[in-house]
Amino acid sequence: MHWNDWPIVCLALSTLLALLSRRWTDAAWAACFAAFMLFDRVLPDAVPWQLKYAFLIIGVLLIAFQVAGTYRRYKGSLDARH
Repeated sequence: MHWNDWPIVCLALSTLLALLSRRWTDAAWAACFAAFMLFDRVLPDAVPWQLKYAFLIIGVLLIAFQVAGTYRRYKGSLDARH
């Protein structure tokens, strides 16, 4: 195992921990990034580039969705105080 394989391992472990704690969005984006990195690093010619980048885009969209939801709750809590 090379040193730059560790992000794949960390994202896979993060996916498992998120699944155990039932944080579905965290598990989904971590799995998407792990799949993208796995396809890009380990299987560069076996997987079409469209599939690789689809996992990347889905991961980014899931994080954006999660951040937007957190911001919406934050803004709602500020409005409730005033």
